Amino acid sequence: MKPARPSVVCLLFGCQLVASCLVLDRTQAAARPSDTAVSAEAQKLNHNGLEHLKKKEYDQAVQSFREALQIQPEFPEALDNLGKALDGAGKDDEAVADFDKALKLAPQDANVYADKGLALFHEKKFDDSVTAYRKAIELHPDFAEAYNGLGAALLSQGKTDEATTALRKAVQLNPKNADALNNLGAALLAEKRPQEAAPYLRKAHSLQPNLRDVLENYATALEESGQTNEAIAAYHKLASQHPKEPGPWARMGHLYYSSKRYQQAVDSFQKSLALDEKQPDAALFLGLSQMEMGKTTDAISSFQKCLAQKPDDFHALASLAHLYYSQKDYVKAADYYQKALAQKPDDPDALTGLGASQLAGNKSDEALATYQKLLPFRPDDPNIRFNLGTAQFNKGLYQDSAASYREAIRLKPDFAHAHYNLGMALLRLNDVKAAQAEFSEAQHLDPSLKPPTASAK
Repeated sequence: MKPARPSVVCLLFGCQLVASCLVLDRTQAAARPSDTAVSAEAQKLNHNGLEHLKKKEYDQAVQSFREALQIQPEFPEALDNLGKALDGAGKDDEAVADFDKALKLAPQDANVYADKGLALFHEKKFDDSVTAYRKAIELHPDFAEAYNGLGAALLSQGKTDEATTALRKAVQLNPKNADALNNLGAALLAEKRPQEAAPYLRKAHSLQPNLRDVLENYATALEESGQTNEAIAAYHKLASQHPKEPGPWARMGHLYYSSKRYQQAVDSFQKSLALDEKQPDAALFLGLSQMEMGKTTDAISSFQKCLAQKPDDFHALASLAHLYYSQKDYVKAADYYQKALAQKPDDPDALTGLGASQLAGNKSDEALATYQKLLPFRPDDPNIRFNLGTAQFNKGLYQDSAASYREAIRLKPDFAHAHYNLGMALLRLNDVKAAQAEFSEAQHLDPSLKPPTASAK
């Protein structure tokens, strides 16, 4: 009862490892109309503000631009730069207001529209962001960064086809724009086209080898295209660059688990959990890896840690039940199977485990009810028919039991124990001749199954 490996989602915003895998760069601006009749002092303050802006010293930049505007209120470039500084400081509303002031003075400036588009993007006003970027492109058809921003906004709207088209244009106009290459890769990953995404992300990574978002998406593309070892190497590099982050180790753990390298999976998940113990998924897969290695006690501990954070995790509950069954603790096994079934009432694996636990724990009434519920889900499973027959036999329902054993034999003619148990049911029904035939067939299939003595009836 292993869970499916969680899919990797590192494309958009708020994913586990990155704040945003879509990157917009303001450094590649379109040519802009010159500001005429601007005083030297205002120009100097504007220049100083730009130096602060490059260093991401947003408060100082805001101060310089505002001082420039006190001297020269109608200074479109300074208004635009003030908006960029405010946006960088997270004051998006104020930034948009300054961009609008700049556009009143310079309505044909494509840069201001692009900068406004980015501020609206940060506000998650994606419709308005798309409109602003389209206006920038209308004014400057070869504005690569505007196409990049447009693609990012469209992707955030879920319009992957349109986003891909815009981002391809951005890459065509500027093949060395790592941000556009990364965003195009992200768009293709969103379209479930990891093999096509990988070359763009590889190039982006070669241009920006230390940029986290690019490496994250590149690792994702490698993973989703089945290049497991290459993906592990990429996640390992990410982990070395960001040693305090648990995510890369968790992704490596999943890759090792899926490729059945369980000891390496255990090591990776333990490193991830040492950095952040509040990861129920990592605890779950640590337990699954330990279970595969036969480390039952460790696996139980890991599943319990998962459930301490996520009490309704079906896979942790079902896995614990399986482990307790393997330890012949049928009471605990049944309890955890029932808890798992409270999450997924019709799960065939959990029902199978519950029935086996009840049967082994001599809870024939409960086992009978469980197998009757399970039968429609697995009507052609000879083992289910066999166990149903055993529950019926234990309840004294010998006619029903014989019918169930016969069905098990029909589904699996060489099922030696089914022949033997059918013989026992037939004995209870006083059909001695037919019972002896079944005992004979059982012994033929499995010589260890000796016919019962006369008192066995």
